[in-house]
Amino acid sequence: MKFFVHLCILLLVSCLDFGDDIKMVGSEITGKEINDVSELTGLTFPNGTEPVGYYFLGSGIDRSLVMKVIIPDDQREEFLKNEIFEKGNDTKSNHAIAKQQEWCKVDELTERIDRKMELPKAKYLQCTVGLEDGKTHVYVTWFEI
Repeated sequence: MKFFVHLCILLLVSCLDFGDDIKMVGSEITGKEINDVSELTGLTFPNGTEPVGYYFLGSGIDRSLVMKVIIPDDQREEFLKNEIFEKGNDTKSNHAIAKQQEWCKVDELTERIDRKMELPKAKYLQCTVGLEDGKTHVYVTWFEI
């Protein structure tokens, strides 16, 4: 009986679709990753967006990602027209996965705006915009359950 239970667990786990974990910084991050984040989250990033950090956890049952970018200061108000800032909960985001990355300085942001939002199909989005070193930085955390 014990063997049968182990065999069932092994078969179940082998049927799950696990991906890869991907870590990138700076110029390693391309428009493809930014477009992927846009597709998953519904966020629209302005022209001139500079990537800083990207971490995608695809190896577990529930995928998640974090991304940090710099947007042009003159595009801040336009970026804040994304749905999450108009309909999301005005709750401080913790960006727990981002805080594990060396490029994360979310707690140092000034003029910080945080929003959280539940997306369809048990997916969640957190987005924070603020100033870091005089530039507008955006932190995005997306995960599914």
